[in-house]
Amino acid sequence: MQPDIDQMPLIQWIPPDRRPESLIARRYHVGERIFEQGDPTTGLWIVLEGRVAVERVGADGTLTTTGVWVAGDIVGIAGLWDRSGYPASARALENPTVMGWIARDVVLRLHQEIPQFGLEISRLLSERLRFVQEAVSGRQGRPIINQVASVLLTLASRMGPSISLTHEDLAHIIGTHRETVSRALQELARNGVIRSHHGTIEIVTLDQLEEWTLAGGR
Repeated sequence: MQPDIDQMPLIQWIPPDRRPESLIARRYHVGERIFEQGDPTTGLWIVLEGRVAVERVGADGTLTTTGVWVAGDIVGIAGLWDRSGYPASARALENPTVMGWIARDVVLRLHQEIPQFGLEISRLLSERLRFVQEAVSGRQGRPIINQVASVLLTLASRMGPSISLTHEDLAHIIGTHRETVSRALQELARNGVIRSHHGTIEIVTLDQLEEWTLAGGR
């Protein structure tokens, strides 16, 4: 079912007569870059349809996926207020992926004129921070299979039981090799916790998956 754009967080607070001039929709194919790390931050992006991976290249050249975002999520807001560059890149994960772009000056104007718009940005940023903190705390110093289970549990809470994500993407989120993630997924599949096929990871039972997030194993 196609998302109801008018009811999405943030967009719902833009007056209908101002949406056509405030929100510009752009379509992307799988693998296509939406913005690049280091590019000037010209506005904020809202996922209207599909899924988006946000990725950061560290000083040592290591690629880390910092988040996977779905319809209604905002991305690219980190450098909006101080005009700094994007701290990470964004890549489309689905066909189609549709993004809504709101220019920086429009965001600032809406923020000043519509209190609910500003409050919604604050709420979304708080939600984002909580999500990232939970994801990080669920991985640090734990066996890979527990980290994989923890990331899948977090993603399932936002995406549902069917997660469109490759083994490579999942490896970038955790910060390990694809082969290592594949072995962990095979172990979870052997235990009837997940099914993995064609770039999709299906959670069979959330209760069992939660057991596998424990640091000591199942």
